[in-house]
Amino acid sequence: MTAMESAPTRKIDLIWSITRVCMWDCANCCVDAVHVSRKGQNVAIRRAALTEVNQISYQTGAGSVYDQASAWLQNNGAELNLQGKLRVLDHLAGFRVKIDFSGGDPLSTKETMLIMREASHRFGRQQVTLTATGAGLARCNPEEIIPLIGELNFTYDNVSMAGNEHRPAGYANGNLRAAAKFARAGVIVRGECPLSTHNCSPAILRHLYQDLQEAGVQTLLLMRLFPVGRGILVASDIPTVKQYQEAIEVLREMELRYGSPRVKLQCALKYLDSGNLTENPCDMVAESFGLMADGTLLASPWAFNAHSKPLHESWVLGNLATTPLGAILDSPKVQTYFKRGNDNFGHCKIFSFIHSNCPDPADRIFDPADPLYSQVGVV
Repeated sequence: MTAMESAPTRKIDLIWSITRVCMWDCANCCVDAVHVSRKGQNVAIRRAALTEVNQISYQTGAGSVYDQASAWLQNNGAELNLQGKLRVLDHLAGFRVKIDFSGGDPLSTKETMLIMREASHRFGRQQVTLTATGAGLARCNPEEIIPLIGELNFTYDNVSMAGNEHRPAGYANGNLRAAAKFARAGVIVRGECPLSTHNCSPAILRHLYQDLQEAGVQTLLLMRLFPVGRGILVASDIPTVKQYQEAIEVLREMELRYGSPRVKLQCALKYLDSGNLTENPCDMVAESFGLMADGTLLASPWAFNAHSKPLHESWVLGNLATTPLGAILDSPKVQTYFKRGNDNFGHCKIFSFIHSNCPDPADRIFDPADPLYSQVGVV
């Protein structure tokens, strides 16, 4: 692929945090989702690392508490309205687009189903992925969702109903139950496990793998715990190099024994597995992007701070609700980022940015400063 590749042949992988609204208040939420709940006659909206609470009056007949919270966020410019979301789809025209609808919980609000249906119609169901929680999936009829998506993703990083330091009670098990229902219906289902010091013991990982195997989940994606969003507050729970390596080994042994789910590594972990890769596992800007709920296009879907804002202005590429993707990709900033993609081959650019000492923020993105690899001498 070259920087000047024409739009019709260029593949784009977009993780769209289509709403900030969520039913859960996970301590390690990488996008600092807005936690919404009913409090008597009010709707409580917790944001900014859950430290700011806004209460609005619950209006009978105006939709669920989540729809009403989303409408409040839209009125305050924090989320796109329906017309803005449709403009995003318009501005993706001409590209080979794969969209992962995420959140928050994308199924917390009714508008997401409308946008998913439209995206499936325009790009094809195999180009639409849904990443949701069991609570969101429970709000929708599976028969409505299944024809719209090619894959369902869900987080499963805890084997206890009681919850743990990062997740509320019932979160992981609810996700697993909902995912199993979709797997039985023939949907491709992927479990995603951010590894932390709380879940990387062999016993927990073996239990976790067996749970996924019994649920019919086809793929297990091992992920890093990112110190972004509210994850900044639990950065001390990031595993060591040795813990990551041992966790990968345990789960690959389980795959050899059971055959499924297949164990895959997130792009940010792949260089740990093999320092002899010929293709950069990081495809930031070359292919992958993140889209915020207000239409802000980010160079990475992980580039959030602890207050639902971009990690830094250097990660902001434009606004996809106001500008066609082609125009954004033609900008000097994006072209420069595209050309520099291999400057820190194999390193995760989010971790590089956070740990770099370069004075220029843009240089930090491309500095070989990811501690996971600098610690083991892979540079």
